[in-house]
Amino acid sequence: MNTPSLPALILALTLPLAAQSTSEVHSEKTITKIAFGSCNNPRDKTPAIFNAVIAKQPDVFVFLGDNIYGDTKDMDVLKKKYQELEAVEDFRKLRESTTMLATWDDHDFGTNDGGNTYPKRKESQQIFLDFFKDPAGSPRRTREGIYASYSFGEKGKTCQILVLDTRYFRDLIPRAKEHSGGVGWYGPTKDTSKTLLGETQWKWLEAQLQIPADLRIIASSIQMISYEKGMENWGNVPHEQKRLFGLLKKHKAHHTVAISGDVHFAELSKTNIDDYPFYDLTSSGLSHTHKGWAMAANSFRVGKSHYELNAGLIEIDWKKKSLSLNVFNGKGKNLIEHPIKFSELTFPE
Repeated sequence: MNTPSLPALILALTLPLAAQSTSEVHSEKTITKIAFGSCNNPRDKTPAIFNAVIAKQPDVFVFLGDNIYGDTKDMDVLKKKYQELEAVEDFRKLRESTTMLATWDDHDFGTNDGGNTYPKRKESQQIFLDFFKDPAGSPRRTREGIYASYSFGEKGKTCQILVLDTRYFRDLIPRAKEHSGGVGWYGPTKDTSKTLLGETQWKWLEAQLQIPADLRIIASSIQMISYEKGMENWGNVPHEQKRLFGLLKKHKAHHTVAISGDVHFAELSKTNIDDYPFYDLTSSGLSHTHKGWAMAANSFRVGKSHYELNAGLIEIDWKKKSLSLNVFNGKGKNLIEHPIKFSELTFPE
């Protein structure tokens, strides 16, 4: 597959952010398959299902976090764990066959449930960027946080992928008491001073939402809609979630869907932003899952949850102006398959 590597993509760095007409990284190549996954531990006895991802022949693969399990303040240990991933043959084959994008979650960031108090976040960022081969001119090399925007295809077939950083700027929130349907230890905070993205990233995101795109995918390491589980998610900081939904509505970000990871199972969630159906397709994990967590409450769930090893796939039909939100297992069989017409993903005028 002749897919451009990340360093080969065109860096749109010459214009101020608010004036950019394209994302920070742009390729003219039209894409029709975007695969993604999360929660991969090279030390697991069960190998990750990279071979099943390769068989789908995606144009892009998005690593959604917990790409390794670093969990350390020792940067030599963190580098070694990335080297263990590099040693996995199927991972190398996947990276060679497609354009690989990535964000992190807590374990590859460096500490469980970590945020802006993690003392090695700057060092961890550079190790992350080195491993995923961000070019020297990448914006992520010179600013705090690993958020980034990518776009593919010409006008009429432009897909923008917004990769968020939900760790670097995240304020820690206190653990909550047990709550119905939960398997974790968090609940919605009432402290509106708490941030998930940080103000700089918020301003960047709003600017990116104003860049024209025919399809927009927001990649978040943690779930954006579901919150009852008590696990880390956007609902734990409801004012931040409300701000995101407000920006989508304000800028009429038609044809926008979300992808997420973290929870060690797969599911599709849906909420309504006024009359706009906003979907979050969760795929987790590539090398390990958790049956009990898949049974946790989610009043936004569409269909069933799945605890087989899994990866996600968004398939785009530009001619029919439609997409399909899919999750598949290690044998390539779809566990979730949800077709949507572009016309369904529009904000009311």
